[in-house]
Amino acid sequence: MKNLKKIIKKVDNEIFYGILKKFYQYLYKNFSIFCLKIFMFTYKKKIFFNFCYYDYNVNLLTKLCEKYKSDKGCLNHNAKSIWGYTPHTFSNYYYSLFNHFKDDVKFVFECGLGTNNQNIQSNMGPNGKPGASLRVWKDYFKNAQIYGADIDNDILFEEHRIKTYYVDQLKTQTIIQMWKKVRVKNFDIIIDDGLHSSEANLNFFFNSFKKLKKNGIYIIEDVKGSDLKSTMSELKSFNAEIIILGKRKLSYSDNNLIVIRND
Repeated sequence: MKNLKKIIKKVDNEIFYGILKKFYQYLYKNFSIFCLKIFMFTYKKKIFFNFCYYDYNVNLLTKLCEKYKSDKGCLNHNAKSIWGYTPHTFSNYYYSLFNHFKDDVKFVFECGLGTNNQNIQSNMGPNGKPGASLRVWKDYFKNAQIYGADIDNDILFEEHRIKTYYVDQLKTQTIIQMWKKVRVKNFDIIIDDGLHSSEANLNFFFNSFKKLKKNGIYIIEDVKGSDLKSTMSELKSFNAEIIILGKRKLSYSDNNLIVIRND
């Protein structure tokens, strides 16, 4: 083992100029060891895994998140947030994922409107802004109709190009009833930002993925490190991809996405 470490160190210094050591130190500092275990799990199970590092945040999506107070992104991660926690860096990844075809998107659905009712699990806290993300999508996808759903009836709303519905992700029948009311069957993008648990994510996925059009994108947000393995085990036949997002000087336990494409 000592000889192996010496060989790796020599290769790193002479070929990679110390990059491997710096990369390891970055991982150790910013992510839990569990993330490394997830890497090994996904490799063995032949599940796609991406470690993404984004250190920029000045783009249209991030600006819209700042404007509407969506925790998917912000312009200054060092500033005090209205939620009491550091916003995610999803907007940076989404910008790279969506920007080249954003004007062609016709239908977007997001589960989870961002309730500020503290009695509801996965709430945004008392200062949350219900509907913030839907308004981000409305401004970003100029030609799209935006649909959303939430378990909190009190925050459902309708405005130009936005419609929302009631759903309980743990109750299959409410998901079925919701889709009957929505009627759209060919969504370009479906995002699950509702109840952040593997059980809820999977129940909603298996009752909603068929609503995604060919080549559409389905995303599960805020996946906790402790839920990655169990959720991905159920999704391996869908060629699901784990996206673990990092940002310099910030560390997260749930800045993770699962992306499934309807190829």
